[in-house]
Amino acid sequence: MKHWVGRPVIMYCGEEPYTIMKGVLRKWDPAASVAVIGHQEITVPFRDIVFIKALAPKERALAPTLHAVGYVMRERQQFDNAIYFKSAVTVWKGDQLIAYNTTITSHTKGSVTLKDGQNLLKSSHVFVVRSLRG
Repeated sequence: MKHWVGRPVIMYCGEEPYTIMKGVLRKWDPAASVAVIGHQEITVPFRDIVFIKALAPKERALAPTLHAVGYVMRERQQFDNAIYFKSAVTVWKGDQLIAYNTTITSHTKGSVTLKDGQNLLKSSHVFVVRSLRG
């Protein structure tokens, strides 16, 4: 699979319906059994990859965009993933918008730290995340 490194690909992962990742295959590491894809350098274990194919020229032209639908984060792993993938997060306190299109730098069991240094309580704020497509 090393022949895919440096090329735009589409990677199908998991079980149907597959998780689809598009981007340049940055690294194929047999020693660690992982592939690294995209500008965010997402690491994908070999065991999760179902198949890889070349990305068509018209698919390559699409710039990364935010998904239109967000979801409220409640679980620890959701916050971990938002940090790892540098996902766009909107923060609400009641009906007041606290932060728009920011990222989370860290979190504990009860609080979240945003990139601007704000430390917010999970219990009194709603964190809505949108992942990046492309």
